[in-house]
Amino acid sequence: MIVLTVQSCSKTPIACFSTTPSMDSIHRNQPVIFNAGCSALADSYNWQFYDNPDSIAFTQIVTKVFADTGTVNVYLLVTAGGNYAGETQNIKVLP
Repeated sequence: MIVLTVQSCSKTPIACFSTTPSMDSIHRNQPVIFNAGCSALADSYNWQFYDNPDSIAFTQIVTKVFADTGTVNVYLLVTAGGNYAGETQNIKVLP
């Protein structure tokens, strides 16, 4: 009898994102593109924004407009199989 063992070769993803315009020049009421293209080994993308924690986008690239000034929290969770990684950025929104 021959027994074969199958081993899973799952890798842990890396979460990363950038913005256009850059994070240090985001203004109120300005469309901001969030791009998770620098993430590695990700199968899915889950974005969460400070102003609506129940509002989650599931694409690699999302656009967001911030209505208020001040520091805002943006969270990205990427998954690959059963593995996941997160990235949080605090962004200062200018007038």
